[in-house]
Amino acid sequence: MVDTDPDDSQSLYHRGREAMDRGDLRAAVDFFQQSIDLFPHFKTLELQGECLLTLERPTSAIIALAASATLGARPFRALYLLAQALVQIGDNRKAIEKLNEALAMQPDFASAKALLSEISNT
Repeated sequence: MVDTDPDDSQSLYHRGREAMDRGDLRAAVDFFQQSIDLFPHFKTLELQGECLLTLERPTSAIIALAASATLGARPFRALYLLAQALVQIGDNRKAIEKLNEALAMQPDFASAKALLSEISNT
């Protein structure tokens, strides 16, 4: 087993956040992946998924966001982003399921309510 330093993972996470703030989403995805390779944290996976979603890579986003939702204690934001990715690939039924899970955790989540309303009417 390789001994990893959590500080290295955290440093890469922060570099990913900085790249994201600059709008360099490709670099952010790379930094987040390096961080995940050292220590898979739910927030790192969530942000990587968000970047991938914005880069119009919904299938890759689904993988990161599903992992984030599994690792997080109250992953309502990851579930919402996962629902967005599912809509992008045309799986509205599964997206509705994920939005309902998010709303069960955070009933006043306005963005999730809006997306649920939008896709339920299609």
